[in-house]
Amino acid sequence: MNAFCISHVKDVDGVGAAAIVKAATGARVMLSDYDTLMEDLDRIPKETEQFFLCDLGSDNSNVDQFLEKLKSISRRAKVTYVDHHFMSGATKRRLRSSGVRLVHDVKECSSILAYLTLKESLPAGASLVALYGAVTDYADGSPNARVLMERADRQFVLFEAAMLAFALGRKGAAGGFPELVVDELSRMKHPHEIEGVPRLAVEQLEKVRELEDEVRSKGKRSGKLAYMVTGQYSTGNVSKLLIGAFGVRVGVALKEKSPGWYEVSLRGTSECKAHLGRTIDRISAKLGGNGGGHKVAAGCRIPVGRMDDMLTELEKKI
Repeated sequence: MNAFCISHVKDVDGVGAAAIVKAATGARVMLSDYDTLMEDLDRIPKETEQFFLCDLGSDNSNVDQFLEKLKSISRRAKVTYVDHHFMSGATKRRLRSSGVRLVHDVKECSSILAYLTLKESLPAGASLVALYGAVTDYADGSPNARVLMERADRQFVLFEAAMLAFALGRKGAAGGFPELVVDELSRMKHPHEIEGVPRLAVEQLEKVRELEDEVRSKGKRSGKLAYMVTGQYSTGNVSKLLIGAFGVRVGVALKEKSPGWYEVSLRGTSECKAHLGRTIDRISAKLGGNGGGHKVAAGCRIPVGRMDDMLTELEKKI
């Protein structure tokens, strides 16, 4: 069956889910992000018979357009949507009524969900790829990930997952590196065996060490959150460093990814009272952007001129 997969380009979970789909089905893979997803859904080859969408959730600002596109695709292909971001009951019902096979659980990461869905067609070692996604998405304590981890060498998994996350953070989407990682993981190569991964991981480790000083000097505190405008690809690293540098509940890293628009990463601690994904979804929609995510890890896209408004609204909630 002619298969095609779109998955998230920014992190190990999205790349891992794509690798699992590719290993099980031989699917062609396109890696995408939230700001390009709507356009990328229109680029699915017409001959596609089986389509997988992984680790890319919709939000309030584009849910109707998103659902309509998946409904249209489901008329000509078998659609499986694998995701772990918050999703309303109404959205779930609309997806299923459109003929979409929905694999959704906020307690698991997308790599684990993809593995569980396709495990009968996967080679030995695929569970490790799923665990890389779970570890880097802070979901290795979930029910299914915990069982898989008990059957693996935990230190091996943690080291390989961290190496892969740092390498992706260093290289970003440049030069087709995430696509290379998908191909190699789908062949069950370990991250340390993939060309460039060990070197890039060490480079990123050194960069993160340097970033600690930069965050302390350039970051700013606003009540219980701290924020910083950065040029780093891995804005998630910056937002976590902000939490440590300023002792706050939430770190907010902003990067001008396209002219006039900030890509924003938010990370929180257990002290954060708000569900960051749901909160930033509502705030960004009010400001002309879009966003979403998990309880203590989320992201959004907002106009550059609305940064102060976003921070003010966020500070009220946390």
